[in-house]
Amino acid sequence: MLRLILITVFAGLLASCASAGRKTDLNILEINSLSNAKSGSAQFQGLEFLADALPGEIKNRVNIFYVHGIGWTENPAGDPLANDFIAGVANAYGLKNYASGIESLCGENGQAREKAKGREGEFVYITPNGETRFQTALSGSRLKIDRLVCMDKHVLPVNDVIEFVVYRVFWDDLFWNALQLPHVGQDDDVGSSKAFAGLRRKYNRRLKDELVNYGFSDAVMYLGPAGTELRRAIQGAMCSAALDSSGYEFAKQGHELTYGDACNLASWKTLETNQFAFVTESLGSKIVFDVMQDSLTDGQDNIIDEMIAGSEFYMLANQIALLSLNDLTAVPRAPVKQLTGKDRPKIIAMSEVNDFLTYELIPFYEQLWKRSERRVEIAPNIFESAPAGDRADSAQARAAMVEAIGWDIIDMRLEFADKMIPMVDGLVDPLQAHGGHMSEPELVLYLLCGAEAAKLKSGGCLAKETSYDD
Repeated sequence: MLRLILITVFAGLLASCASAGRKTDLNILEINSLSNAKSGSAQFQGLEFLADALPGEIKNRVNIFYVHGIGWTENPAGDPLANDFIAGVANAYGLKNYASGIESLCGENGQAREKAKGREGEFVYITPNGETRFQTALSGSRLKIDRLVCMDKHVLPVNDVIEFVVYRVFWDDLFWNALQLPHVGQDDDVGSSKAFAGLRRKYNRRLKDELVNYGFSDAVMYLGPAGTELRRAIQGAMCSAALDSSGYEFAKQGHELTYGDACNLASWKTLETNQFAFVTESLGSKIVFDVMQDSLTDGQDNIIDEMIAGSEFYMLANQIALLSLNDLTAVPRAPVKQLTGKDRPKIIAMSEVNDFLTYELIPFYEQLWKRSERRVEIAPNIFESAPAGDRADSAQARAAMVEAIGWDIIDMRLEFADKMIPMVDGLVDPLQAHGGHMSEPELVLYLLCGAEAAKLKSGGCLAKETSYDD
């Protein structure tokens, strides 16, 4: 099985050349809702319809909190984080080549640092509350991390009526340099280890870096104590974004602030913000989801709860099912705060069926429901365990799952990855299946315009009325 996976990924490395001219049309196989098992009932608003105006303002705005997944997202040879997303949105409104000039001020390489000089008020670093060190496998040796995430902001003004504000969160280089490089950096194809990596055959070398050194190592690190700090940093970034969107800009917050200071400051101020939405890739989906669940189960009302209320959370590939294996615990979980009516948040999971890293969410929760025991209250404060085997498709069961999760869930089952070898139907590009969502113009329209009765909304959406690039 491992051999088959490696061969498949290897083929993916060659796909950009092999698939030229054989573009696969987007096929939306199903759009399903957890709250309603009835076929054709799924619906969500879309980013355009989340946008609102603050009192005294005319322009509608939606704030988008964007977090990346595994991989070297700050690779100087690659596109900056979220460029595919911003380009996809811009193209939907006929703003051709808009994303080509977008740069990151958060990069840790020398070129990025040079660009950032004198522009410190345009981005912010979230740091630990105090000195943070982790014990290592070498007894007596510790690793220190000073900065956890960097966040910048990009405004995409569509027209005089609506604009999108994207808060981009970068964490890969900071955690890599502090924690991962001392573990696996002696083996990658960069810097002083290039000579050793050069002993490998070309594609074995690329696979080791892209799949393991800059891929699996992110997930493994996240599942340990370092993941706790990363979640706290994302929490701090959310508080900082709320502050900025309410008019307390990055420059006022300071170029660096701890996650504790960011959220304390947000709790002391009365913040009026436009509606937030969340867009994540891959591992970023699990990270942000964990942060939100922590906030909704801590028994307190805070700014993150307010950001979640009424929001939509678009997951471009996710590993919630797989990584939730790490969440198994013998301790009962706190109940999730219930946001009802129009405040009930919604997850829209966009999953390509050929992506071997992605798991659809509704089948996952249905499987848990059918195969797990549940505590049933038989009298006030008296519980007993009900056996597994309950049907998951009843209205009562689905309502109970939504209540337990705190979110309604929409699964979009997709197929868009291109064939890799002419005339061979049994193999498509796995890397495109995992990360190519925003290159599909019709899928971008769903993200912007939403769905009604499990179909793209038919009217009232500016993006649908505007020509876009294929």
